[in-house]
Amino acid sequence: MAEDLKITPWGVSGNVQDKDYDKIANEFGAKIIDERLLKRIKDVTGDLHPFLLNGIFYAHRDLDLVLDDYGKGKPFYLYTGRGPSGEMHLGHILPFMFTKWLQDKFNAELIIQITDDEKYLFREIEDRDLKEFTHNNIIDILSLGFNPDKTHILIDSEHSGILYNNAIKVARNITASSVKAVFGLKDSDNIGKFFFTSIQAVPAFILSYLKNENIRCLIPYGIDQDPHFKLARDVLPKLGYYKPSAIISKFIPSLQGSGKMSSSDPNSVISLNDSRNTVRKKLMKYAFSGGRDTAEEQRKYGANPDIDFSFNIFRIMEDNQSKVSSIYESYKSGEMLSGEMKSIAAEKISEFLDILRSRREDVENNLDAYMFDEKKFN
Repeated sequence: MAEDLKITPWGVSGNVQDKDYDKIANEFGAKIIDERLLKRIKDVTGDLHPFLLNGIFYAHRDLDLVLDDYGKGKPFYLYTGRGPSGEMHLGHILPFMFTKWLQDKFNAELIIQITDDEKYLFREIEDRDLKEFTHNNIIDILSLGFNPDKTHILIDSEHSGILYNNAIKVARNITASSVKAVFGLKDSDNIGKFFFTSIQAVPAFILSYLKNENIRCLIPYGIDQDPHFKLARDVLPKLGYYKPSAIISKFIPSLQGSGKMSSSDPNSVISLNDSRNTVRKKLMKYAFSGGRDTAEEQRKYGANPDIDFSFNIFRIMEDNQSKVSSIYESYKSGEMLSGEMKSIAAEKISEFLDILRSRREDVENNLDAYMFDEKKFN
């Protein structure tokens, strides 16, 4: 990993290039998803999600053990989450699309942890704003179409009883020095920050606890969240539970083509509330292009789709891989210009955002059906 790169669950300093990801996974101790493992997934699911085909979810921990158990008829469950700190954007929501695909393909229970306590501890957010962010983020996530019978929203502040009573078991097995070393915390940080990783570990064994039997947990997450689950993997076997398995993603790049899509730079993101006109304007003005400086040069020499933001966001959102391949060749050959590629991507993104918006009211009216209730697992 480049020396200027620092990756923690609360921030990324330095510019993460695609070439860095294998090094990051190796340094963190994760394994790269190879062709053999992709074939195993496809044998079960019948196809591969664009995030797998294009290497967005690219590394794992014990995914093979999850597939082994599943092949023997043993279920597993999924766990992912969101820290509600403001309006969501594509970089936040697209990994949830992949989680939904996993839920659908494996008919798996899903715990979605909403870590409002984390944001309270790590950022200066007013209680009123935090409640609004929490509510709106949950609606955004559920608008992807998750199965209400198998999706369980676990809000840390509202489900603190079961979380705390299990988190103290985790906390007793983690030292302050370990937390400081893994997360870079200092003596001047509030003590809540030190305890939080114990809270985040609980959903990785909560179904095993409730059902009183060991059930594997598979966690889809971005590479920046890996430190939390490295600690969880060390502790959970001491409590009698399986180590949580993981399938790990790269960052969704900013419009500028590198780094991480971040709300701190409005010109680097497509927000879920952006209108069609705004989406198009952002792509036309800010999206990094793999095209040439002039139309004449592009017709003659072609573009480089592999480094082009608009093409790359299109290919991970488009299920029809024949269509993706056709556009790739047209763009690369110079038949298609950069403006056309941006228009195609803008339309794809806008169609997706329109679908989310059309579902919000229905989700809002049925929100209780998705809320975590431990009685459902008795």
